[in-house]
Amino acid sequence: MFLQLVGLLFLVVLGGGSAVSEGIESYENYYNEIHVDDDEAEAKTRNALTSPLQRWPGNKIYYRISTDYSEQEVANVRTAMSSFGEHTCMQFKEVQRFAPWGKRYVYFKKSPNECGTLVGYQPLSFGPHDVVLTERCLKMPGVIQHEALHLLGLFHEQSRPDRDEYVQIDFDNIPEKYWWQFKTMDDTTTYNLPYDYDSVMHYSKNAFAKDPSKPTIRALVGGKAVERDMGQRRGPSEGDWTKIRIMYKC
Repeated sequence: MFLQLVGLLFLVVLGGGSAVSEGIESYENYYNEIHVDDDEAEAKTRNALTSPLQRWPGNKIYYRISTDYSEQEVANVRTAMSSFGEHTCMQFKEVQRFAPWGKRYVYFKKSPNECGTLVGYQPLSFGPHDVVLTERCLKMPGVIQHEALHLLGLFHEQSRPDRDEYVQIDFDNIPEKYWWQFKTMDDTTTYNLPYDYDSVMHYSKNAFAKDPSKPTIRALVGGKAVERDMGQRRGPSEGDWTKIRIMYKC
């Protein structure tokens, strides 16, 4: 059985429309995709898919952009997707209507309040692999690239099974409904790559904080918890690119 693993990139809107932080998690809304009591919630926080059946077949992925995107939004998607061909062997090729016969394609759609996608190739699904994005998400190629990494099979960096060797999570400063976002998974792989504080898949140091003046994630240096910046929205780190290169045997 294949889990329908959901990409965790949805817009969080708090009172007045301001995000808790400007980390990548400020674009996420977990209520819109899985309930906190979902039996599969833990499986949806893995760092990288291990099943070869959930990797996209071949190294060319076709994508289509909705006609309700503005010219700038279209340009941002194209910029984000072209970067994969520059840094990995994965090529994203745009189509106007449909992919070649027998090939699935990624469909970039617009949503008023959600940004998200399923994680990895879905071998038991039919039709396009949807990526939904708000106007806010579409303004930033780095956020679009975060989604592309999800659809290729990556999850969040702080969910690595060896996470506790590199960061300390302050659960007292995190609402209990978000605790599962910080669980680690043992049945996954890190490809033996170093922990990447600068990954576009890593939450910021104040992610989901009850008190935003205090970190929820601290780095461990020599066994001591220290405050440092982590995560970003500029785009994939070299570690992110390396995972894709290894996963797809580039």
